[in-house]
Amino acid sequence: MRTEHEKIRDLDNYTEQLIRQAEAEGLIKAPVHMKQEIMERSRRMDYQMAVTTRKVSKQMQLFFYSLKVGAAVVTALFLLFMVPKELPKEMPAAPSETARQQEETLNRRLNNGMREINQMLNDMMGLQKSDQMED
Repeated sequence: MRTEHEKIRDLDNYTEQLIRQAEAEGLIKAPVHMKQEIMERSRRMDYQMAVTTRKVSKQMQLFFYSLKVGAAVVTALFLLFMVPKELPKEMPAAPSETARQQEETLNRRLNNGMREINQMLNDMMGLQKSDQMED
């Protein structure tokens, strides 16, 4: 069984042999009519459609990537507003007035944050309030 070192050495020898052969014989010339055939094929409608499809596909990939990034931002902001700054050391038996006030404040901050995120997404998508009100 050959070792990896022997396989690599054989590949190096083969590569050197190929280089020497290419230097001695020179480059192979392309057929004379090849350029014209390539130009004709590139003008065909089926080829143009394939190129256009690839461009649209790349635009869709960018769009979906942007959506993923936007979703990550929304999730991060949601978690930022939902996770309390400090965890309580003791859980009270009954919710106190301060706990209710903190919950209301947290809900208000969450609602405001979600409205801001919604507005940012609408701005990115090019929607305006007048368009939304007409629907």
